[in-house]
Amino acid sequence: MKMNVSLSEDLAHFVEAKVADGRYGSSSEVIRDALRLMEKVERQEAEKLASLRLAWQEGIDSGDAGEIDFDALRQKARARFLAARGPDGGDVSGGDADA
Repeated sequence: MKMNVSLSEDLAHFVEAKVADGRYGSSSEVIRDALRLMEKVERQEAEKLASLRLAWQEGIDSGDAGEIDFDALRQKARARFLAARGPDGGDVSGGDADA
């Protein structure tokens, strides 16, 4: 199918430069390649959106997680931290402090 397309001066120069570089044999090849890339990007974006919508729905379908008591969570984390330090209050990273 033959189609005439109007380009801005900047885009026309861009297309001409691609042909002049030798990567493309004609301006039509540049436009076809650009449209293929645009089609690929749009397809990938649609796939990402579908995946995001599916994950969203799975989250909704999984039900309410209930209320979280952040004070209790913080206390539990602190207790674990202190237990990991040990009775001498040493380094919890497991590394050698003298190294």
